[in-house]
Amino acid sequence: MIPILRNQRPIRRTRGTFRQGVDSSHGHFQRKSTVNASEVDPTDLHATATHEYALGSFSPGDAVYRGAKGYFNVWKPSVELSSEFSSSQLWIIAGDDQLNTIEVGWQVYKDRYKDDFPHLFIRWTRDGHASTGCDNLQCPGFVQISSSVVVGGSLSASISQTNGPQYEMQVMVFWDRGTDAWWLNVNGQFVGYWPNSLFTILKGGAFRVDWGGDILNSETGGRHTQTDMGSGDFPQFTWQRAAYIRSLQTVTSTPEQVFVDVPIDALKGIWGNGRCYKVNTWQDSSSPSDWRT
Repeated sequence: MIPILRNQRPIRRTRGTFRQGVDSSHGHFQRKSTVNASEVDPTDLHATATHEYALGSFSPGDAVYRGAKGYFNVWKPSVELSSEFSSSQLWIIAGDDQLNTIEVGWQVYKDRYKDDFPHLFIRWTRDGHASTGCDNLQCPGFVQISSSVVVGGSLSASISQTNGPQYEMQVMVFWDRGTDAWWLNVNGQFVGYWPNSLFTILKGGAFRVDWGGDILNSETGGRHTQTDMGSGDFPQFTWQRAAYIRSLQTVTSTPEQVFVDVPIDALKGIWGNGRCYKVNTWQDSSSPSDWRT
C-alpha cells in the first residue's frame, strides 16, 4: 500500500493543475478554449501509432531543469482491454534522436498488475526505448530503498470520488549533486533513485518537462478504444470530476537547485485526438496566484 494525501476542497496555495478527460462517445465534442493548445505534431516526442496523449508541456528557451513536481489526483479509469493501460504522469525529457526520459505517475494496466486498480509506476530510457530502460523494476536501473512505498504498489484504497473526496499522490523527482542520482520522492518519502550514469543527454539536465495522461489504443476491430484517460470526464468539468495535476514546479539548474512554480502562460497543451482526450489550464478567479489546469 502507498500512503495517499486526501484533498476535499480546492487548495489555495496551488500553482497549476492541468485537467484531462475523455469523450466516451468519441466524436460529439465541441472544442473548448485552452491555453497554448495544439494538436500533436507527428514529429512530437510523444507521437506514436498506439499511444495517445493529453498533456501540458513546459520547455521555455534554452533552460535546463534538474527535476519536477506535481500533485496527481488518483482515479480508477475504465480500461477496455487487459492489454491496454491508462496513466497520469510526469515526463522529464532530454534529447531528440537519442531520447532520455524519466517518467513517474499512476497507471491502470490489468495485464501487468492483475487487477483494475491504479498503481504507482516508473519508466526510464536513454535511447527512446530502442534497447534500454523499462517500466518499474523489470530491468536494472532504478534502485529502490523504501520498504513502505513500493514501485508497482497498489493505490486501491485511495480512489478519488466524483463530486466527493479527492485523493492525491505527490510526485517529486530531482537530481542530487552529492549522490549524482535522480531521486524519486512520493508523498514526502524517498522511494529510490536512478543513477545519473544510466543516462547520456539527461546527465546534463532536462530541457522539457511534461505532465499529463497516456493511454494505449489497440484499435481492436478497426475502431478507437473505449479506454478512459484520467477520470473519464472532459477537462471543463469541476476539479471533483476531471483528473487534475496541480502545483506544477520544476527544479532550477542553479547551484541552489530550487523548486520554482511553472508559469501558467508557459504551459503548452498537446493532445493527439481532441475528440477523445484533451487538457486545459484553469486559474482560480478568486485569487490571481491560484490556478489549476
